[in-house]
Amino acid sequence: MSEQELLNKTVKRLWIRIIPFVFILYIIAFLDRVNIGFAEVPMHQLLGFSYADLGLASGIFFIGYFIFQMPGTYLVDRIGAKVVVAVFLAGWGIFGILVGTVTNIVELDVYRFFEGFMEGAFFPGIIYYLSLWFPQKWRAQAVALFMMAIPVSEIINGPLAGYIITTIGWRWLFYIEGLLALIFSPIAYAFMTNRPNEAAWLAPEEKNALIAALTREAEEAAKKVKQSFGSAIANPVTVMLALIYFFWITDLYAVDIWSPAILKLGSTYGYVGVGYLISGIWLIGLVYMYLWGRHSDITMERIHHTAIPLIIGAIGAIIAIALPGNFYALVIALILLTMGILGPFGSFWSLPTMYLTGAVAAVAIGFVNSIGNLGGFVGPYIVGYIESATHSFALAYAVFVVFFVLAVALVYSLKAFKQITQA
Repeated sequence: MSEQELLNKTVKRLWIRIIPFVFILYIIAFLDRVNIGFAEVPMHQLLGFSYADLGLASGIFFIGYFIFQMPGTYLVDRIGAKVVVAVFLAGWGIFGILVGTVTNIVELDVYRFFEGFMEGAFFPGIIYYLSLWFPQKWRAQAVALFMMAIPVSEIINGPLAGYIITTIGWRWLFYIEGLLALIFSPIAYAFMTNRPNEAAWLAPEEKNALIAALTREAEEAAKKVKQSFGSAIANPVTVMLALIYFFWITDLYAVDIWSPAILKLGSTYGYVGVGYLISGIWLIGLVYMYLWGRHSDITMERIHHTAIPLIIGAIGAIIAIALPGNFYALVIALILLTMGILGPFGSFWSLPTMYLTGAVAAVAIGFVNSIGNLGGFVGPYIVGYIESATHSFALAYAVFVVFFVLAVALVYSLKAFKQITQA
C-alpha cells in the first residue's frame, strides 16, 4: 500500500471516529445557545419582558462567549481538547438549566452571560482540534461536516421546542437541553483523543502516515513565513477575517434567534407548526451547506465559495423588504437568508490557515471567532430593539442587507494578500 493510500485509509477512520462525536457536541451547544429564540414569545407574554430586553438577553450570551475565546483555544493547544471540552460542557449545561428558572430580566441576563462564558472555548477549540487531525486536503470538508450541526440542531429543535413549550411549558425547554450538556461532559472526557500521537485506536502505520502528512504541511508553511503571536493579531488579513465574520455572524444570530418569533407573530401557526416550518427551512440550508462545502474542497477554491452564499442571503433580506405582509414571500426570504448564513462555513474556516501557521493560526482563529461572535450580541439586540421601537421587522432586514454587502466586499478584498499555503 502506497503512502497516499495509507493516508486516505487513515482519514476515512477519522471521519468515523472524530466527526460524529464533535458533531453531536455542537448540536448540544447550539441547542443551548439559541433555544431562547423559541421562548421569546412566551417569556414576553407570561413574564412581561419586552422584545428589546429579550434581544439583549439573547445577545449578552456572546459577551461572555467573547471573553473566553482566545484563552480557550490556547488551553486546547496546551492541555488538550478532552479536558477543556468536558469542563466547559458541564459549565454551560448548568447555566443553561438556570435560564429556565428566571423570574426577572436581571436573572436572565446573568445566566445567559455565564452560559456564553462557559461555551466560549468550545467552537474555536474544536476548529483548532480538527486542524490537528485533518490535512488541508480534507480540512474544509471536516469543518463543513462539523458545522452542519448548526442546521441539524435547528431541524431537531424546531419540532422539539414546539412540542415542549406546548405540552409542559417553556421552562422545560431549558431544563432538558441543559441536562444534555451535563450528561455528555464525562462522555467527552472518556472518548476524545487530544492528538494523533495519542490515538491508540489507530494502527502504528496509520498514525505515522497521518503525523508525517501534518508535519510536512506545517514545515512547508513555516518555511514560507515567520510569524509571532503579535503579528497574527496585527496582520491585516486577521483583522479582515474578524470583520467578515462579525458582519456575517451578526446576520446569522439575528436570523437564527428571531426566526421563530418572526414566523409566530407573522402567521396563525402555533408553536408546533412554527417548529416544523423552522425545521424545513434549516433542512434546505443543511443540504446547501454540505454541497457547497464539498464543492469548495473539490475545486480547492475558498474566496468565491465564501462570498456567493452571503450574496444569496442579501437577496433573501431584500425579498423580505420588498414584499412585507406576504407570508409565503417571508418563508422564501428566510430560506435564502438561511442558505446565506450557512453556506460559507466550510470555505471560510479554511482561510486562516491559508495565511497563518502553527500555534499562531490557533490564536488567530480564536481572535477571529471572538471578534466575529460579538455579532451574536449585536444581531439579536438590534432586531429586538427595532421590533420594540417600530413594531415591525422591516428595518432589521435592511440592516441584514448592509452587513451582508460589507462582508462580501471584505471577502473579495482578501485577494490582494499573499497566501502561504494552498486552501
